[in-house]
Amino acid sequence: MENDQSSICGCGTDEYMVLACSGSSDVGFIADQVARMLTKNKVRKMNCLTVAATGTPEKIEEFKKCNILVIDGCTEDCGKKIMAMRGITDYRYLRLTDLGYEKYKTPVTEEIIRAVYEKAAVIY
Repeated sequence: MENDQSSICGCGTDEYMVLACSGSSDVGFIADQVARMLTKNKVRKMNCLTVAATGTPEKIEEFKKCNILVIDGCTEDCGKKIMAMRGITDYRYLRLTDLGYEKYKTPVTEEIIRAVYEKAAVIY
């Protein structure tokens, strides 16, 4: 497997990154699917939230150079907490429960994924 490191954010969309708390709930799954759709449509490149939590200081410095969108599904705010823990303060944020989706009560449908995607795709 070839490892292309031409972009500091590890992506094909230059400095635009998306990190999603994929969680174990319906809203976490939707957040994950929206991040994947942003990548597929070349709006942002999905990266690993766990790398933000456990990455080397050098990797965190690379993340800090990127335009990051963090998508959390619920009010646990896992993504937001990881950003704070790692000292990453300059990022954009979207929480699905703020859009009216309820944890464990939101059906995972293409319609809902598309609706959240449309909100996320315009955040810069």
